[in-house]
Amino acid sequence: MNDLPQMSPPTRIVDTVQDALRDAIFGGSLRAGEALSVPELARRLNVSRSPVREAVLGLVAQGLAVEQPRRGVVVATIAADDLVAIHEVREFLEAGAARLCAKRIDKAGVDRLRRILAEQKRAVKDHDAAGYFRTNSVLHGAIAAAAGNARLKQILRTLENQMRIALNRVARDEHHIRSGYDEHARVVAAIAAGDEDAADHAMRAHIANTIGRLRAAVRA
Repeated sequence: MNDLPQMSPPTRIVDTVQDALRDAIFGGSLRAGEALSVPELARRLNVSRSPVREAVLGLVAQGLAVEQPRRGVVVATIAADDLVAIHEVREFLEAGAARLCAKRIDKAGVDRLRRILAEQKRAVKDHDAAGYFRTNSVLHGAIAAAAGNARLKQILRTLENQMRIALNRVARDEHHIRSGYDEHARVVAAIAAGDEDAADHAMRAHIANTIGRLRAAVRA
């Protein structure tokens, strides 16, 4: 945890602390199974314990950390087979989100999806796996937000958080990245056209294909 940033307390220090911890988990600075010691994190981040304690509890609510007997709160461990199970759930929820998104999204929302997709295309061209996975998260989050269902958005966010902990460890190959981008492009095209059925089908196919690639990665 030596590379966690020193911080100066802003107005909403809890949010800033939580963002820093979340980025450390996704980036691997805080590893799966690692204890989230409030005193140690407060020292490393140069803040008081109270906002750190609240931020850690927020990570638990988001599925990024879990409470364990005698160990306290630790970073969640997501095994490869857990990723497949998460994606099996996401297949139905993400398809529903894409359908609602195609029905409810406005022009500004479509423009945002296209900008994210263009950024992801650059990441694929540059063989930037980290850039791909970051834009993957942003794109799926934007679709969920534009679906206009707060409960669905929250559920998908929790699943996305858990997926990001481990996905880049089992599926960083270029075939996965190129295929994922092509599938995203079909989803965005269907949403932009307002075609609810096509958006549902494209997203369902994308998640199903991702499950197939994950299973292949697990076997390998």
